[in-house]
Amino acid sequence: MSAPTVVSAPGKVLIAGGYLVLDPAYSGVVVSTSSRFYTVVSSVDHPAPDASAPIQIRVRSPQFVDAVWLYNVDLDPALAAIRVEPHVSNTSRNKFVHLALQRTLTLAQEVLGSGSLQNSLAHGLDITIAGDNDFYSQRAQLAARNLPATLDGLAQLPPFVGTGVRLPDVHKTGLGSSAALITSLVSALLLHLRVVPAAAFAPDAPAAAEGRALAHNLAQYVHCLAQGKVGSGFDVSAALFGSHLYTRFDPAVLQPLMADEAPASPLLPIISPLNAAWNYRVEPFKLPPLTRLMLADVDAGTDTPSFVGKVLKWRKDDSERGALLQEMIHLLR
Repeated sequence: MSAPTVVSAPGKVLIAGGYLVLDPAYSGVVVSTSSRFYTVVSSVDHPAPDASAPIQIRVRSPQFVDAVWLYNVDLDPALAAIRVEPHVSNTSRNKFVHLALQRTLTLAQEVLGSGSLQNSLAHGLDITIAGDNDFYSQRAQLAARNLPATLDGLAQLPPFVGTGVRLPDVHKTGLGSSAALITSLVSALLLHLRVVPAAAFAPDAPAAAEGRALAHNLAQYVHCLAQGKVGSGFDVSAALFGSHLYTRFDPAVLQPLMADEAPASPLLPIISPLNAAWNYRVEPFKLPPLTRLMLADVDAGTDTPSFVGKVLKWRKDDSERGALLQEMIHLLR
């Protein structure tokens, strides 16, 4: 049995370039956080009792109530097609996980071939996903333990503390949990299935390393697809490359793939780092030594898509003033 694959990805904070980062003409300064999402992928080491049963993938998120999802994998070597379907026993849906599995296995099949992928999947996969406590408001947990709402109080909580709620009901803190989750899950699958080498994720590997760039492009695609729109991508970029100065990619690169149903054309020609349409830029950036940024948990998130929509509408309605103001903000950074 192969060893488990563990991949973590950090959250993000955009400290400069808010809204400007949506425009490829401008950049944003994004800082990766110490808080991370973790994905553990293990191969199931025993066959199913029914030899004719489909390959099955189980995904667990132990911090939540009723957070176990089963998926059946149907490989069709003749058609070079793959389907990942939720099991009928699932009590809830997880669009982010489902799309990550479907699209990552599709790409793996294109790279490895159906036979090699089937051998890699063998008897199935067992996947566990967990996020550091800072991704979720811990006010309820602190109150339940009679702990103060301070850094010292938070430090006394156990790692990966249970939220006590179902996934849709959790209060997030805005650190980019969905991007970190998708990035860690996609990267762990690519590594476990040997689509990309582990060396691509080595600390000294350049951002342009082909394996890491492939994981970045695929994570961007899955995250955009799950959210229903092509965003700026700075959160996924931070999850892959850490702190940096980020300039977004042209959204047109993903438009041919932005449909929930499986794309009719291959993924690899579009997702590949060799596709010049992936024109994002990642430039090194580090906070000064001994600098520590802390965020307050206000237990109330903001509706970022709504805010973005209003800013874009204002810029469209008052384009001359909007362009002037954006350029002034850009020059101040």
